[in-house]
Amino acid sequence: MKLSILHLLVVLAVKQESDNLFVRANCEQSVLPFSDKYGIKLEKVGAVPAINTAPFSYNMNVYDNFNGDFIFFVDQNNGIIYSHEGGCTVGEVAKVWDMSVDSIPDGLTLDWAYASAPQIFRVKSMTQGPDNEIIVVFTSSTLPTGWTESDASLPAPGAVQRYACREDSLSLVEDIFRVSTVPECADLGAGAVTFTGYDSFYRFTMVSGKLTNPVPFFVSESHVSPGHLGGGVTTLPDGKILWSTGDCTVYGTDGSYAPQLDFESCGKILKIDPTEKGSYTVAAKGVRNSQQMRVFEQEEDGRRERVLRKSEQGKKSKKSPAKKMIVSFMDIGGVTAEEVNAFPVEALDLDEILNFGWGRNLMDGKAREGTFYVNHGKAFVLGAEPSCNSDAPLGEDGFHQPWVQFGRNGFDSFFGISSMAIPSEGSMLKLIWSEFNTGKLLGTYDAYREGAQPSEAFKLKIFDETGTEIDGLNPLVVEELGEDNVGFTSRGDPRLFHFPDGELGVLIERTGVFYKVNEIMLE
Repeated sequence: MKLSILHLLVVLAVKQESDNLFVRANCEQSVLPFSDKYGIKLEKVGAVPAINTAPFSYNMNVYDNFNGDFIFFVDQNNGIIYSHEGGCTVGEVAKVWDMSVDSIPDGLTLDWAYASAPQIFRVKSMTQGPDNEIIVVFTSSTLPTGWTESDASLPAPGAVQRYACREDSLSLVEDIFRVSTVPECADLGAGAVTFTGYDSFYRFTMVSGKLTNPVPFFVSESHVSPGHLGGGVTTLPDGKILWSTGDCTVYGTDGSYAPQLDFESCGKILKIDPTEKGSYTVAAKGVRNSQQMRVFEQEEDGRRERVLRKSEQGKKSKKSPAKKMIVSFMDIGGVTAEEVNAFPVEALDLDEILNFGWGRNLMDGKAREGTFYVNHGKAFVLGAEPSCNSDAPLGEDGFHQPWVQFGRNGFDSFFGISSMAIPSEGSMLKLIWSEFNTGKLLGTYDAYREGAQPSEAFKLKIFDETGTEIDGLNPLVVEELGEDNVGFTSRGDPRLFHFPDGELGVLIERTGVFYKVNEIMLE
């Protein structure tokens, strides 16, 4: 007898209670060593105005996927965009758009309120557009003029119910994609009123140092809540853009089924045509919460790689013809694995949707996080759910496993990956990434290899401008704000990026200060 999808969902829901009963020892993450060969030395370059500096009151990011000699810093919380022109020695920025003084595109409502700053993305993302235009993504509480519904939508209302909170205070959430009010039993965000948001995509032109002439072309529905709102974006050589939707659910869950269902947009990377209203396809599925993507060029043997400016993509070099363009993206994990994933751009031309594993798969009933299977979890349980069930086999058929992954262990107070960067040509480090809570920088010597098991990772020692070793990047927050103004935590939330000249930088969200990141050989 064939089971309907409804019957299968019931069977898997019953299975939830049994698979929560055990966590196998092989789920444990090893403690990462420090590299004994290479470290990082910082040079302070400049600063973006920091309006909010109290713990967890800020939300900033930097976007570097552009033509020309500029990048953009964004105060996502306050809806302000700053441009930075020049290389890694330039410390000045210029305001190019501010929602408090500039015209807001027709139909958008950006002055919405939410209880937690890290979920406030009035300006959410930016990337290169066609014909030297600039693409800006806003999160609005209303649809833009010309739309009566979004192009990419949340699952149908009431499609997924989930139990929330810990065993002594269970609460049923009727719609995990439209929570309404966060239950009082939640570990974080209790009482917050959630709502459906609309990630609205516009093409702007830059005129006399200002972003002008907004033209809308796409709307993706999102769930503004204490959850996974995505926002990773990059521009492909053919001018289309890749966009990470996030899984649209809240912390503590396995993402439910939507990330694995091809007809849903949550938990996906969408390929969007910025020249045609509402046009998109699903490029990848099983993606939890990517907030950063980029395209880089790599020799097929992996010997060297570099980030490509959009204008360079697709051009062949006479000296090294055997090259591939690679898409890389970071993916913030639950409690088991933080990831950087990658795939060749040419894989997007195949008649298949790339699968990175997150979400409950209807074929085998498993949900994956990195190279692990995870349990169903419980909504609004922080730091413990969804727990790991067991190891997944390396090279599992049908799934793309991470370039690198790391996780929580008994030594490092890791919480989540915050950014990544591709070091310049000739560097021994092939990838660097940062961690939210500790401010640590991590790296690998291994170039991306399609189909390979996750690369060996390590922590990087960090030195300030005087050559003094510091414990991660969080001491820079104390240096800028002073001991009396730091509050209960010095966490600063680092965001790695590339200056227009290709050199690496890091923005400390909390202070707005940005630094050049130099690879050094340890003595």
